[in-house]
Amino acid sequence: MDNYLVTYINQRMAERGFKAFHHEPVSLLTNNEQTEYRIKGYNQFFFLISKELANGTVIRSDTNVYDIDQYYAKQNLSQIQEFTGLIIITNPKRTVQLLEFIRVIPK
Repeated sequence: MDNYLVTYINQRMAERGFKAFHHEPVSLLTNNEQTEYRIKGYNQFFFLISKELANGTVIRSDTNVYDIDQYYAKQNLSQIQEFTGLIIITNPKRTVQLLEFIRVIPK
């Protein structure tokens, strides 16, 4: 992880009052047979860190909705999106793609 991402995660956890937490990478590889994926992210925080995602992909959770558009790969800071609760990833074009997150679990 680069320094910016670590600093950002530390800041977000401090804003929520968490002094101790664990983080780990989580990857989800989509396929051409399925359009919806679910991650149970209750009491956890998932930070999207993928560098490239397919246009039309939508990531929804209890706290955020993020619709991937054609300019996603050109964005830098706004690529880091935060999700918690039930996370539903919709891949309407059934594109094979790798979604990468940092999962943060407060202690």
